[in-house]
Amino acid sequence: MCGIAGYVDFSGRTGPSVIGEMTKKIIYRGPDSTGIYRSRDNVAALGIRRLRIIDLTTGDQPIKNEDGSVVVIYNGEIYNYKPLREELEKRGHKFKTQTDTEVLVHGYEEYGEGFVPKLNGMFAFALWDEKGHKIFLGRDRVGIKPLYYYVASNLLIFGSEPKVILSHPLYKKKTDSKALSMYGYLGFLPGDQVMFSGIKKLLPGHTLSFKKSGMKVAKYFELNSSSENKTDNIDKLLETAVKSQLVSDVPVGVFLSGGLDSSLIAYYVAKFKKLKSFSIGFKEEGFDEAKYAHSVAKKIGTEHFSDEFSPKDVVDIYEKIIPKLDEPLADASLFPTYKVSQLARQHVTVALSGDGGDELFGGYPTHQAHLYANLLKFLPNTLLSGLLEGLPESVVNLFPTSFKDYPKKHLAKIVLKGMKFGDLERQLYWMRTFFIGENNLFEKPDMSFLSKMIPNLDRFDKSRVGQVVDFYTYLRDDFLVKTDRASMLNSLEVRVPYLDNNVLAWAFSTREPHLNLFKTKLQLRKLLESRLPEVAKRPKKGFGIPLKKWLRNELKDFAYTILMNKKLENYVEKKKIKSIWTAHQKGKENNAGAIWMLVMLSGWLDNWV
Repeated sequence: MCGIAGYVDFSGRTGPSVIGEMTKKIIYRGPDSTGIYRSRDNVAALGIRRLRIIDLTTGDQPIKNEDGSVVVIYNGEIYNYKPLREELEKRGHKFKTQTDTEVLVHGYEEYGEGFVPKLNGMFAFALWDEKGHKIFLGRDRVGIKPLYYYVASNLLIFGSEPKVILSHPLYKKKTDSKALSMYGYLGFLPGDQVMFSGIKKLLPGHTLSFKKSGMKVAKYFELNSSSENKTDNIDKLLETAVKSQLVSDVPVGVFLSGGLDSSLIAYYVAKFKKLKSFSIGFKEEGFDEAKYAHSVAKKIGTEHFSDEFSPKDVVDIYEKIIPKLDEPLADASLFPTYKVSQLARQHVTVALSGDGGDELFGGYPTHQAHLYANLLKFLPNTLLSGLLEGLPESVVNLFPTSFKDYPKKHLAKIVLKGMKFGDLERQLYWMRTFFIGENNLFEKPDMSFLSKMIPNLDRFDKSRVGQVVDFYTYLRDDFLVKTDRASMLNSLEVRVPYLDNNVLAWAFSTREPHLNLFKTKLQLRKLLESRLPEVAKRPKKGFGIPLKKWLRNELKDFAYTILMNKKLENYVEKKKIKSIWTAHQKGKENNAGAIWMLVMLSGWLDNWV
């Protein structure tokens, strides 16, 4: 895990000291070493901050080929680097290190830009081709590792975070008003959108090549409803994924909430190594899973460490991270994720996580709601509304704790309204409403680009469309961003076995159902039934915090002070802010999500605008 930065400036206007300043901005992503490369004509410069994981002595970057004509920096891990290395050695390539990074250099030499689809891992890399006088960027197929870029006349600037690009003297900072509206509407930025004008994310599953004659962005991966997997055994695929992600020359641990996703990963981990596990608990019973985490840890034999999360932690962490978060994120689970990363970093350098389990294996009530929508779409609205309001407790209990903060009548209204939309807009509406609520703080932005970004949605079974939409939106641009920032601010590498190439392909192509009208994650529950049966039966809680309660009590003064920020009033009408605040405080509405979205936006405006 590292942080990368660089530029290609064919105009020659960038001074030699700039690359050093760029890498300093992300020192926390790689505190162990720094490396800088400048091309022979000073047109290109690459910088890296490295967190040493594999090959601690000779693996520092940048890494070059034999004659120095191909140079690479990268952030992430290539889990299939050993078989790729063997293949390249058979073809005559000579390796100087034991690191996975060197596979990128020789893979490019052998296959050109076509080597990227061969990689199974999480990565964002930049490769300078001295002979071709071009730079080649690539990002993993899911978007686990971030990569941003800015292009102008004869100039490309790139880095692991926007702040790297902001530090380049040829970039003139300007807020992107469309992106700001999108954040206000969804609570995160989907697709290639960034809060700063002209800066873009390189989309997951894409590469970018840039030379004096121009730029080319190419897609090498998209989700497929069919697969060429050689096995239908998801048990074997997950076990293999976990085993490959345990490879490290530094201590490895596992996040263990006690829920289904993390417990299954921890179970596989325990088959290979005796590791440390980490969890965060709450005093609020509806949010606390600490006892479940301790129970699973005891059963599988991990050495378990836990800590309690409180309102004071929110204040402390907010003050630490807001100056470093160059993009706002409304997802409040960023805060407990930061704390569990902080706890884990006291003991290990790498941690495995259960991220992706919900999106790949049908874990959200909104995924189930599509089944109900298709089943009930012919009924009159009045009858539908009555049915939904009369949901039995057994069905309501399927919802995560944060969803159950809403009364049945409100849940019924949300489900009913969502049924009017097509599959894509329906899923986004449901997720947005549950996370930040329906509000009029920002106008609905143009989201037509999402239909182009999510190709062939109609090819997937109706029971799976919610998962596909979440994969291309919430997973990539909310949940993985949250995990990356929270872990990297603690110099911790987090790996995600559910997002292994082969597991990913199986999850979206298998004919086995992931859910039905009464249960989610059928395939993962089946794997746990004989191993951790008490976990297999447990409903989803989610990894949220008790925002509704805390914003009316312990965090009331803290949040209100931030909301009264004068800068925030330039973008959101003060009367609208006061309206949702008052309604929340009086208990008339649950506006916790919208309020928190504004709290994070206010902090971002103070530090970055």
